[in-house]
Amino acid sequence: MKTTIEQEINVGIDTSQSQLDIYIRPLDIYFSVSNDDKGVKEAIKKLKAYPPTRVIIEATGRLEMLFVCAACAAGLPVVVANPAQVRNFAKAPVESLKQINWMHKTLLILVRR
Repeated sequence: MKTTIEQEINVGIDTSQSQLDIYIRPLDIYFSVSNDDKGVKEAIKKLKAYPPTRVIIEATGRLEMLFVCAACAAGLPVVVANPAQVRNFAKAPVESLKQINWMHKTLLILVRR
């Protein structure tokens, strides 16, 4: 009997005017690219090598839109997170987070870095 265990690949992205900080979970891969056409193309190329279940990016005053549009065009499953909810989530005690799903764990790791 052959058993295959598939893990969800989740990506968390922190956006700033100058760069995108990207974390791939559970592979524990972290890298940064510039938040411009060249950097976004590089990020998408790297992410497609690890087909993610979802890519979570925080809404940051439209600074995320270049990546979001390019990722959607490339067929990546993008989720834009509400910044107020991200902040509240980051403040939650770790003990209360034992039952959360992979998306939230990825976001938590990214926010607490």
